[in-house]
Amino acid sequence: MAISAVDLARGPAAASGVLQVHALRFRQKRPDVNLYVTALPLKALLGRFQADTYAAQNPRGYQRPVTASRLRQLSGYMQSEEGMLPTSVLLCIRQPHRAAFQPDAGANGSGDSGLLTIPPDVPLWVVDGQHRLFGLERALKKDKVKWLADYPLPLVIVEGIDAYEEMRYFHVINTRQKGVPTDVVDRHLLAMREAEGPALLEREGERSYARARATKLTDLLNGDASSPWRGMIRLPGEALQARHMMRQHSMVTSLDPVVNDGFVRRLGDDEAGKLLLNYWNAARERWLSAFETPREYVIQRPLGAGGLHQIFPDVLELCRAADDFSAAKIYDVLSDVGRSAGFWHVTRGHYMVRQTGSRQVRMLAEYLRERLPRPVLRRL
Repeated sequence: MAISAVDLARGPAAASGVLQVHALRFRQKRPDVNLYVTALPLKALLGRFQADTYAAQNPRGYQRPVTASRLRQLSGYMQSEEGMLPTSVLLCIRQPHRAAFQPDAGANGSGDSGLLTIPPDVPLWVVDGQHRLFGLERALKKDKVKWLADYPLPLVIVEGIDAYEEMRYFHVINTRQKGVPTDVVDRHLLAMREAEGPALLEREGERSYARARATKLTDLLNGDASSPWRGMIRLPGEALQARHMMRQHSMVTSLDPVVNDGFVRRLGDDEAGKLLLNYWNAARERWLSAFETPREYVIQRPLGAGGLHQIFPDVLELCRAADDFSAAKIYDVLSDVGRSAGFWHVTRGHYMVRQTGSRQVRMLAEYLRERLPRPVLRRL
């Protein structure tokens, strides 16, 4: 029998420290372990929950200490953003403690609704959700967000396991679940930027805003008919194809020096996109054979793209001095960087391009930067 909205609206009773609330009881693999699903207002939980935090004086603790910055972040989220916490907090009633449960009339034994009673001396151990609970407590007590006292939290309460089994539950939850893939997060940020514009800066910060713009530029490189990268960037959900040279997130990450360049940040998306297309079209003209058979070269792999994007601001500065941002001008600037496409060859190329890793990207960028024309200071 399902819990009705009326049951939840009735709320908990906390007479003399006894906590009573309507809940749904069920069992899964183990017949001796009960699980209760319910919702309680924050004020009913204050003083009842605790986390088994690891410390020198508590070596068997398994929770990490709460992070003050995350508590502040949650308080801010509740006050100025959606303020929705739909996922359940997982609590535990450890053995030998027990709760009492009185099934409603007509319960069938497979998923019973009824009255859950937790005695005042029974602690509720936080298995998953400690930052949510302590963050809400901070918001209510320190930040004086009074309406949070009645904020309902969805809960799952486990009964019938000991402290060790509780730690096992925590371990499984936090080590085996997979987070949202980074390339999908790229898409989230781009969608938020397109919906909110500069307001995303305040909500998510400069780094996420720049990442959203890098995702937009990645889409341009991958989709524009004139782009040397057309169709070569693997987007989320796409099956791997022979044409794919880089994953979306690898390209987004490599574009960090581009989107964070002071001059580019002042440009609109269309102008920034045209500059980037001019840059890569100039590179294609400069090292044509490397783009004709890309798998034999590294220029369209993370190492090559990363190195060329790191020197993009330097090339742009030389173009600004000439007030010429055309592909032809960029071609001239790149003319001294690697004498032929052979520089980028996978096996026969320069030793700088036959390495891997972020450190090697930085080293390659510095090598290329040293071979760019020197800026001319007309008035010093």
